[in-house]
Amino acid sequence: MKLLSGNQIKEWDQFTIKNEPILSIDLMERAALRFVDWYVGMYKNTGISVHIFCGNGNNGGDGLAIARLLRDRLYDVTVSIIRFATDDSLDFNVNLTRLQKYGDVKIQYPVDTLPAIEANSIIIDSLMGTGVNKPVSGKLKDIICHINDLPNEKISVDMPSGLTSEGIAIGTTLISDIIFTFQLPKKSFFLQDNELYCRSWMVGDIQLHPDFLREDISEVDLIDIDLAGMIYKKRSKFQHKGHFGHAMIIAGSEGKIGAAILATKACLRAGAGLVTACVPDIGCDIIHTTIPEAMVIPTGRNVLANLQVDFSQYTIGIGPGLGLNDNTIEAFTQILKDIQQPMVLDADAINILSLHPELLSLLPDNTILTPHPKEFSRLFGTDISEADKLDRAKEMAIRHRLIIVLKGAYTRVFTPSGHEFINNTGNPGMATGGSGDVLTGIVTGLLAQKYSPVDSAVLGVFLHGLAGDFALENESVESLIASDIIINLGKAFKTIN
Repeated sequence: MKLLSGNQIKEWDQFTIKNEPILSIDLMERAALRFVDWYVGMYKNTGISVHIFCGNGNNGGDGLAIARLLRDRLYDVTVSIIRFATDDSLDFNVNLTRLQKYGDVKIQYPVDTLPAIEANSIIIDSLMGTGVNKPVSGKLKDIICHINDLPNEKISVDMPSGLTSEGIAIGTTLISDIIFTFQLPKKSFFLQDNELYCRSWMVGDIQLHPDFLREDISEVDLIDIDLAGMIYKKRSKFQHKGHFGHAMIIAGSEGKIGAAILATKACLRAGAGLVTACVPDIGCDIIHTTIPEAMVIPTGRNVLANLQVDFSQYTIGIGPGLGLNDNTIEAFTQILKDIQQPMVLDADAINILSLHPELLSLLPDNTILTPHPKEFSRLFGTDISEADKLDRAKEMAIRHRLIIVLKGAYTRVFTPSGHEFINNTGNPGMATGGSGDVLTGIVTGLLAQKYSPVDSAVLGVFLHGLAGDFALENESVESLIASDIIINLGKAFKTIN
């Protein structure tokens, strides 16, 4: 799913109006119908009153149409209109006239006093849409602050009023319980700085003309089940393990063999035909016992040591639990000198790069790095804001010809071409030790199966998050552990198959 700027969405509206063709007022009616159909399904009790706040632009026009349609479904509706723009939009005026003709919907125009809201009313915010480009002020700011102070449930139409469609909140913004957004989620929904305003959202398909998206108009995609399904490769009856690659997980040190176990199990569950775990001597028996499906190559006594291996035979995932021992750093450096094909680097492999940034030049093109935010900052520098960090990740992916998987609530994949993918699966229960090791194993397993490096990263983060979501069906966010993600990988694969 493409993610567009506010201006691009407006262009898509105009493209639809011209090419469907459809009148703008009828497109607004279609959007209002989508909202009302959802609302009626969610809030069946017509005895709960609805208070709709409308601006005098097109977002306010949506709200007026919603008021009329809810009234038709026997909801008790009150409308407060705040005229903060210089002129009313044409479609706002059309919908205001339509609503006024009913004569039984209370319409008020608060100026000097703030409107009274019934204690159990549901507030619908239809003040401002995607065109916000400066902080709100004056009466509008007072209204938004007033609504924020109320305990009532609040729903925003398309956008929380005051929030920009791409960046972080730039001033007073309405705090809604849920956003019903049209056609596509907005880029600003995925920023941590906006978490207060974007706690929950859903998308209403208003059937904008699909031809608009045939042009490559965006460098940002949301990873959804459709994209994952397009990437996924179905297996044929006559394929065998040799068709699905041989992965090597280089991981573990004294006290951290569990990281190697998690990554190796996840790699097997992700479908690699063969998996070899390369671990220190102290971990060999543990791997044999806990993962009989995996082969083992010992290296060193307690930590990674130099390996005499033909790495061209393997797809490499390296880093979980390695530690930062001098022998480990020496062995890691030699591995980078020997490997020519893309690989997956996580955890201490990234931390070693932070200590020795000159090693970045040894990474093969399209190597996949999977840092969490602190690991990213150690390697590429501390940024003053989330937006700076995201810009830096894009810049570093392009400069070093890497694929950077920046882990977080919405894990992002940055590619050497400058493209960005945002993942929408996963949950707070996955913020637990070992979850990143599991992701390393999944991505390595996909890469071993000849998925492209970008597809391995994109599909890997989607499956990882989806398996975590399935795990949450039986666990809480507190009790979920990394092994639960591995257990639910099969269910995640079946969902996209």
